[in-house]
Amino acid sequence: MLSGPLNLSRFRNGIATPFFLEIDKKNLAITANLVELFENSVERKRFEIDDEIKSFYTEKINPKVIQGMAKILFKRGDFSDFGNDDPATVRKNLFSVSAHYWKQKAKSGTALDDHKQSVLISAGIEQKQAYDETDSWLFGDISNNQKLIAFKPIQAEKLIHRFNIEQVQGLLLHCENLELNLTMKKEKAFRQVMQMLKFYQLMFEVVEAGENQITLKIDGPASILENAKTYGMEIANFFPAILLLDSSWQLTAKLKIPRRHRKFKLELSDQHAYKTFYRKTGIWNHEKVLNLIDRVNEKYVDQLVAETGNLLIPLSGNRYLIPDIILKDKEGQKTLQVEWFHYMSETRIKQIGRIAGELPENYLIAIKGKKSHLKKLVNRLGNQLLVFSKDLTAPALFKRFDSL
Repeated sequence: MLSGPLNLSRFRNGIATPFFLEIDKKNLAITANLVELFENSVERKRFEIDDEIKSFYTEKINPKVIQGMAKILFKRGDFSDFGNDDPATVRKNLFSVSAHYWKQKAKSGTALDDHKQSVLISAGIEQKQAYDETDSWLFGDISNNQKLIAFKPIQAEKLIHRFNIEQVQGLLLHCENLELNLTMKKEKAFRQVMQMLKFYQLMFEVVEAGENQITLKIDGPASILENAKTYGMEIANFFPAILLLDSSWQLTAKLKIPRRHRKFKLELSDQHAYKTFYRKTGIWNHEKVLNLIDRVNEKYVDQLVAETGNLLIPLSGNRYLIPDIILKDKEGQKTLQVEWFHYMSETRIKQIGRIAGELPENYLIAIKGKKSHLKKLVNRLGNQLLVFSKDLTAPALFKRFDSL
């Protein structure tokens, strides 16, 4: 995401306005040339590409726009690594051997290349490798020395769209909270946005709901008890997913920008000209959830069937349960619905406590944390709460299912 000096947003009168690069003939031409530079730079080192990028700094476009798009393009490249040997360790060994050689073994009158060969032999380094790829094996941990070995091309127009979205994402990294208002003509839109929220592990509540409209309030990183930076990335990643919705929407976010004394408001809607780079798959299941389902099905193949949850269970007060995993026995007589919370805040703890009396008997809430910090929930939920310290495991789920 484009943040810091590469985020070109304006801040005036309490309003944050994301920088938006127009898709016109001039910008498309510059962007296409920049993409072509990367396509033609395979086998070149990063610092060489950086030098070429500077030639795009003209009065026709802000240099920071070029730097931002170049950052996106660099992420689309695969760069050479330094193999199995850590260059820092190799350097330390080589310099130590070299110092010892010059102090104890070097003889006057010996050609410099002969000295070099002797040092390399003493350090156990092949001479050919040393002469051909010095930067790679000796300074390969310095990113500027790494070679671009593959690049995934992108159309100029799509790169501009991505650049514009990343300007918004750079702001949302500093979101204190946001409200998302949806006009829903179909239940499908509601279900889709709920699945998105679960996919990005966002903490939310429904603050208002009508027949065709709903307002969701989503907590920002400041409310998270731990891993706030990671959670901020999840909120930023949520924005391109909103653009997949067929229904109309309005987003209002409160921002606390570093090194700015006042807070700002960001307002966006489906009327803006953003185009997402996400594909419309209709399937929103987090990788962690899918991996856990696979582990359960592999380990307990003769006893259980685990599958992704696709339910919305309404509760009182515009609250909903959205299970991540459904566990069933082979005979279909027992079912366990599991909701897995990856992030926790004081607000979320209170929300869970308020719905404790409405949970279905076969509903399990899994939370990462310490029981000593979740005493109230432990007392309220009893066997319907599973607290784990590091990661949710297949045996832990099986044990709880077996106790039903």
